[in-house]
Amino acid sequence: MALQYRIASIRDAEQLADCAAEALVEDELFAALHPGRHTDLNRFRTHLKRRARSRLTDHTYVTLVAEEKGRIIGFAHWQKLGPGTTETRWDPLKACERRLMAFEDWILSFFEGADPTVDLAASAAISSEFTELERLYWKNEDGTDREHWHLRLLAVHPTGRRRGIGGNLVQQGIDRARRDGCDAGLESSPMGLSVYQAKGFKVVGRYEMLSLLDAEGQPMEAPVLLWRNPDIASM
Repeated sequence: MALQYRIASIRDAEQLADCAAEALVEDELFAALHPGRHTDLNRFRTHLKRRARSRLTDHTYVTLVAEEKGRIIGFAHWQKLGPGTTETRWDPLKACERRLMAFEDWILSFFEGADPTVDLAASAAISSEFTELERLYWKNEDGTDREHWHLRLLAVHPTGRRRGIGGNLVQQGIDRARRDGCDAGLESSPMGLSVYQAKGFKVVGRYEMLSLLDAEGQPMEAPVLLWRNPDIASM
């Protein structure tokens, strides 16, 4: 069966977690957030499943997947910031699912206890830094969101790499930005720059992540990239 692309639903949460666990286990950001992931891969996967469910039930997100022989081997979490679209309008069903799943996770947390894979201090520090990054690059002066489609996460299973899957998932987000008359943005790792630049993204800034250190003990840079919609005036 040929590779197919589609929008994910809540039924895909398990497969998204499976794909992410394989794709992100050596990712530098997730290594900092989950230093214990190798010693408890099941808990790491559980975290990724909850993360996926949270985004699948958030009406501002569209999760695109690449599927082969019924198996998800790549996905992209795209979020529409600013005014909604047909795809991202408020959905009462998603809102109910979101509340029910939040309650389920709250109940399960009493039985599971603290996640041993997570570094809580690192998580708080990195979250704070991303909040500041978003304020600098993705907020208007009045604090509202700058309208654009934002790529929150791109993950491709090792078996799906070097096949153009990541680029195709990026292009589908760009297509939505062009359709909706806005730009597209993201933060990248240095290694991922070429994928985005090949699709027309330009580096508009580099944010120094003081809580993320590279192999030499230096703060890592997070390149901030923007795809400018040629059909609208420059913002």
